[in-house]
Amino acid sequence: MANYTVQLTAPAGNYPFDRVRVSLTCDAQPQQTQDLTLTPSMAVSHVFDIANGTWRLKISGAGFVPVDQQNIVVDSDTTNAKDLTVIYYTLHTDRDRDGVLDDAGILRQITPPAVTFGEHGSGAIIPVNCNRDDNTITVGYADNQDDKINGVNDLATGTARLEIRRAIIGPNLNVPARWSLKLKIIRETDTEDLAEKHFRIFDGITQNGDEIIGPETASFRVIATADVGASKEYAIEAVRFAGQNFESGRGAVVLSVIQPEVTGDATTTYWYADHVVAARWIGNHHLQTVSRLYVAIATNDDGSNNLRFRTELGNAAGADLPVIAVTTGDPETAHDIDIPYLNGNAWDDYTPAGEAAPVPAGDDRWMRDTVVSGYSSWPGNNNAVQSKNAFMKTHRWRPLQNWVYETLLSANVGISYPAAGSNDAIASANSGGNIAVTPPVKKTGLAGTTYYRFGRLYYGHNDFHEVDQSSRDFFDAQNMQLPIVLNTDWLLVGHVDEMMTFVPDANPADPFKKWKLLVASPAEAYRLMTAAQGAHGAANMLKRAVWDNGNNRFNYTDLQIGGVDVGATINDFLGNGNAPLDNPATGGQHTYEQLRDWNINGVEAVITRNVNTLKVEFDLLDTDIIKVPVIFYPEEYINQPYALLGMIDNTALDDDDGFNIYPGVDGGFQCGALTGDMPNMFVGNNRLMIPKPFGPWIEDPTDLADHGYDLFERDLRQKIAAIVGGPTCKFIDDWNDYHVALGEIHCGTNELRTPYNGQAAFGNARYANWWTAVDA
Repeated sequence: MANYTVQLTAPAGNYPFDRVRVSLTCDAQPQQTQDLTLTPSMAVSHVFDIANGTWRLKISGAGFVPVDQQNIVVDSDTTNAKDLTVIYYTLHTDRDRDGVLDDAGILRQITPPAVTFGEHGSGAIIPVNCNRDDNTITVGYADNQDDKINGVNDLATGTARLEIRRAIIGPNLNVPARWSLKLKIIRETDTEDLAEKHFRIFDGITQNGDEIIGPETASFRVIATADVGASKEYAIEAVRFAGQNFESGRGAVVLSVIQPEVTGDATTTYWYADHVVAARWIGNHHLQTVSRLYVAIATNDDGSNNLRFRTELGNAAGADLPVIAVTTGDPETAHDIDIPYLNGNAWDDYTPAGEAAPVPAGDDRWMRDTVVSGYSSWPGNNNAVQSKNAFMKTHRWRPLQNWVYETLLSANVGISYPAAGSNDAIASANSGGNIAVTPPVKKTGLAGTTYYRFGRLYYGHNDFHEVDQSSRDFFDAQNMQLPIVLNTDWLLVGHVDEMMTFVPDANPADPFKKWKLLVASPAEAYRLMTAAQGAHGAANMLKRAVWDNGNNRFNYTDLQIGGVDVGATINDFLGNGNAPLDNPATGGQHTYEQLRDWNINGVEAVITRNVNTLKVEFDLLDTDIIKVPVIFYPEEYINQPYALLGMIDNTALDDDDGFNIYPGVDGGFQCGALTGDMPNMFVGNNRLMIPKPFGPWIEDPTDLADHGYDLFERDLRQKIAAIVGGPTCKFIDDWNDYHVALGEIHCGTNELRTPYNGQAAFGNARYANWWTAVDA
């Protein structure tokens, strides 16, 4: 028997491994094993009492280069000293979001344990690469809808980085041939879709690099150590924003190292993992600077198009400060485009049930309804914060989407369609006119103040108008702009932009009150007319007034809705004659008195209920509100038995053919705007582009320029002028092009806006980026 001493010296340095197993084997002798705990640069010994003979020494441990010494002849006491080598692999992401890859996380843990935000938030933010840098891919596809890095710009600004690094500490510089690596993406919770549906990793950081992990490959990739060398960077992108079946927006990248001599050929020996999170989508609000305005070419029933409207709009945009560039989209000449969505592990052409695909080209003037303006930002690479315009494609199936995917989707503009592939119904409420964002607001309560620095989403969602579940899940999952749900059932189209909008008010010192809320008000319209009736009862309204220089008078032309002349006077509207449009409940006539009482007591009441909802959700005072004169008319009858609770005047006990029922409930009406719906405006940088209301035209011989004024226009202009340093008003005639189709300027336009400068707004660098600004 001999005392055989094995003396091991771990290399000097800082590394996370300290245990090895020592094994001695000899034919016809029992195996001898011992686990040893090592300390860098210190010799650790163990004495084995073994029989004389020929032995084999093996030393192995996670992170240590194995030793396999054979044919050791033992015939006396002896010491076998070994200097060990540590070779190990680590995973690196930009956990602290400074644009630089961080040191390795904690061995055998996901680092950080959870994704957090705020000043000390952690977890790499991955861009949703939904723009189109490379026009060689199929038309309609964004960069995150194929399995390649789409060009140099895509590599630099559309993807994040992760890196595998190798460390060698000790005399042996050779990586054992049997060692291998496995890179994997895992999901946050078992209730979500598999993580490879949401994140894609590319083989390196080269143009046209291929997907190795993602929806079109698999959840993992085995990587040869020779392919990594001393280190290798990989590009990573998010396939989608957080939303349905991806509520967390998160995943984890796992690097597994397999040392067969320690754990066998297929079992992980040790691992590193980093949490990652998809960048968030942020909807734009009206305090953000407009850089581009979009408007569609529209063809009217008489064959005319909206050129005159587009010209006026373009002139107003060109006079704005800063100047707004205008882009025109033509849905009638855009090619029919299939819209791709992820179906399993492949991209299929999406067609909602009962719809045609692709959508045929044709007239579609509702630019607002097709997409919702927003952006996404993330830390970027090399200390360069990146931001991309990102429109949310609404769950709407109309011709303008062909132009959106053929032309709007570009290097500068991304498109995301959260409802694609779902079984959600397509409805008017899904349109962008029904999806808006407040400016920054706050809510003061007994427990303190809650700040919404990026504003709050608001949309109409009730019995007759429902936003699809996928889109609502998308809004909720961003966890940025807590939604407010309003009631738009009283409107036939059912969009929030028909009743309210926010305009800038730069004067208040409070950054959460730099706005005024414009609200449609029938009561205000009738108040103005009543005050003017004594002097101007014969004033014409809902007519075009054209000054006739030769005869020194105005010529008036009745405006029409549905082919019916609607022109009247103040006296008509305040009297009890028959109004021109039919009662949709009976098909017969109704009176101006019915229209008036229904507007003042019914429509005004349901709008006020929505305003009261806003008052509950954030600090909204009556002094923050500007009432805008608008008169509505009954457009469609809700053919259901009415209930007493739905009556405007319970003492009457009569539905008055629908006029004694609150709009939007059974037995009542759904409405359209009769006068131009001025809140449905485009809010530019220093000017408001407002639909002409065609309110009462007051002739004024002392006015040598216009010879008169629109009573409703003047009222709004004066109220806006009272905002110190506020915007100017430009009224544009959109009656034939938009109003008669139950929309206005806001419905027919859309825009790019620069990301909100939170650092300037709130006086703190923390609020420059959303990931440091928010805590949740």
